[in-house]
Amino acid sequence: MSFNLVDLVKDQISDQVMGSIGNSLGLQGSQTSNALSGALPGLLSGLTGSSSSPAGAGALFDAVQSQDDGFLGNMGNLLGGNQSSAIANNGTSILTSLLGGGTLGKLAGAVASLSGISSGNSSSLLGMLAPIVLGVLKKKVFDGGLNAGSLANLLSDQKSNINAAMPQGFSDQLQSDGFFDSISNAAGSTVSAAKDTAANAADTVTGHHGDHTSHQSSGGGGFLKWLLPLIAIAVLAWLALQYFGGSKDDVQNAAQDAASGAAGAVESVSDEAMQAARDAMPEGIELDKITEGFDGVFSSTTEALSGITDADTATSALPSITEASEKLTGLNDVVAGLPDAAKGPIASIVNSGIGGLQPLIEKITAIPGVGAIVEPVIGPMLEMLQGLAG
Repeated sequence: MSFNLVDLVKDQISDQVMGSIGNSLGLQGSQTSNALSGALPGLLSGLTGSSSSPAGAGALFDAVQSQDDGFLGNMGNLLGGNQSSAIANNGTSILTSLLGGGTLGKLAGAVASLSGISSGNSSSLLGMLAPIVLGVLKKKVFDGGLNAGSLANLLSDQKSNINAAMPQGFSDQLQSDGFFDSISNAAGSTVSAAKDTAANAADTVTGHHGDHTSHQSSGGGGFLKWLLPLIAIAVLAWLALQYFGGSKDDVQNAAQDAASGAAGAVESVSDEAMQAARDAMPEGIELDKITEGFDGVFSSTTEALSGITDADTATSALPSITEASEKLTGLNDVVAGLPDAAKGPIASIVNSGIGGLQPLIEKITAIPGVGAIVEPVIGPMLEMLQGLAG
């Protein structure tokens, strides 16, 4: 049966939902509707383009599968309540992972120009729209038994409907801003990295706290998801340190520290502490998704730093580091709004992750000409991580 994906999403955005979004952002009714008229087809166009590569399709499929089933049924209350900011930040983190920070920024700018709202409000609106779109896509995945490839095909088949929904002149604005070109780049690079970190900051998906069984069953798996990437951090740190020089003892010690950080991330938090933290989480926010988001930040930052050998490669790595910094900022904003009882496990995991990352940062920034390039970004990142670690 044929369908129009744009209309399916619009059907979810009732007057109550639109009013909740507008009120949370301080917008007038016409501003909200005008912004959504460009944000929805623009976002769907971005997801269609990014999923055109196998890596992009896999990353989107992971994000869709992680989307909580209960969000669509309660989003009017969630978006209109005191969790709206956290939901927007979560959604922005997902979109940054799937599209890339630069691509998302271009879309937010175009939506702001179209509707007359600020770019900050435009970005938040896109973040609120993200779980709605993912929820609709999850229904299609479930109903049709879709996999990553068939989900990408579904989006591709909707191109004509998406283009037809663009407000007059909006597609031209996106084209002139380089939005479509940046989608192509994301499909080949940024989203490839997102697949490697599978449902990390990209999957800082808003959830429905009432699904207690889902939270409980995910506890053990979440630890394994942390262990494997952090072991990879240890290996990458060892390789990078060996390549860049230093004594054998320095290399071995750094690798041991990174490995200890990987193991510590698992062992430092008891099952009881994790469950107590889950129980303390506000409605609509999932602890496991937040911790996986930090996993993504550590993994992508390490990957970017490990490719630096001189000033030129540092310049090339800077966009990836900046993107990781943007994800971290979003996660930091979410954590800031959590009750203290929910922050303990996050602090322990972040502290263990820093143990693996910091030696690599120190070695990289010691390379002539590199420190001046990466420190303006990596320095504040490290300070933020240390603050989160307590």
